Amino acid sequence: MKERANRLYELRKSRNLTQSAVAYKLNLSLSRISAYENGGNIPCDVLREFADFYDVSIDYILCFSDSKTDKYCSSLRLSEQKLLDVYRNLTPDAKALIDGMVNGYDPQTTK
Repeated sequence: MKERANRLYELRKSRNLTQSAVAYKLNLSLSRISAYENGGNIPCDVLREFADFYDVSIDYILCFSDSKTDKYCSSLRLSEQKLLDVYRNLTPDAKALIDGMVNGYDPQTTK
């Protein structure tokens, strides 16, 4: 979580913005911006707003990638990106269930 907080801080500082300016631009409270930069959980819709605002991929903000842009994700529709974001935040058991549905088998029966 600290790496993600550092990414948000670095993105803001690289654009010479204050937390107040980001809060204003994203229509969020200053306390929420501060909380996110201190490692607080970011809802998917707000994460998308940060990515759009800073013109980086969600993967970059979440430290899944060191590349600020993701060619694969740029070809996805917004609804597909949201599904991917939701999937990444699932528990391992929930991911296994979804993987099973996508792959045509029930992981509950293979234990």
